[in-house]
Amino acid sequence: MKRIGLSIGLLLVIALPGAAQSKIFEHTVSLRPGGQLRLDVDKGSVRLMGWDRDQVEIRARIEAERSWDSTYAGRVVDATTVDVVSSAGSVSIRGNYDKVPTDGIFGNHVTPNIHYEIRAPRRVDLQLDIDRANSIITGFEGRIDLEADRSVIETVDVNGPIRVSIDRGGDSSFRNVRGSVNVDADRTNLRIDMARLDDSSRIVIDRGNIDMSLARGQGLDLDTSLSRRASFDSSLPLQMRNFRNNNPSGTMNGGGPRLAIQADRSRIRLR
Repeated sequence: MKRIGLSIGLLLVIALPGAAQSKIFEHTVSLRPGGQLRLDVDKGSVRLMGWDRDQVEIRARIEAERSWDSTYAGRVVDATTVDVVSSAGSVSIRGNYDKVPTDGIFGNHVTPNIHYEIRAPRRVDLQLDIDRANSIITGFEGRIDLEADRSVIETVDVNGPIRVSIDRGGDSSFRNVRGSVNVDADRTNLRIDMARLDDSSRIVIDRGNIDMSLARGQGLDLDTSLSRRASFDSSLPLQMRNFRNNNPSGTMNGGGPRLAIQADRSRIRLR
């Protein structure tokens, strides 16, 4: 498979009085539907949107912290780049901090914020590694594999299997989801609105709350494993098999895909 290599794109340095020093990276590469988009973010923000073009359009604002010394901030921003590696079936995007200088006082390396706005083909698989970057993801049809730390994630209008591992995710949400979910959450409150659950799904949560809604008429088989420090509430028309040891199980609308929920120090609400 032919590799296109690192893309340099367009960098525009912006210096505004009283503002953090920043520069803009802009680049567009081709990606056919059914391909894979990989994004690795370490501090900043993400707005990732699906569209009906066979292209990935990337705009990133690289921005220093306002508290930094202005001379040092300029050096950090100037040394930070965005690497884009593309091939016929995939695009990979990541910040590159290899040339960022130390701070000169304690010899520490610091990283600026990178704020991404990305448009990609609607039908792609997403592989996302997001750290300290609140993110909005909208309008995709394909597999989503998401690792998130210290980031609030808002996902809307997605169709496909979703696998999420999230820690300290604040109030994160997955709305108008079609497909299946496999979630491992810690210290995170989750809102999950399923327009259609069509395959086995699993949710594991510790020290957080889940508010999950299912479409009227959805069939499923529910199994739970809840600690004594977890609570469960449901307004669904469940035909209960048992409610032993605070672990309710049952079927809804004649049964269907299995939904397994495991929780500790959490509140679970199904509606």
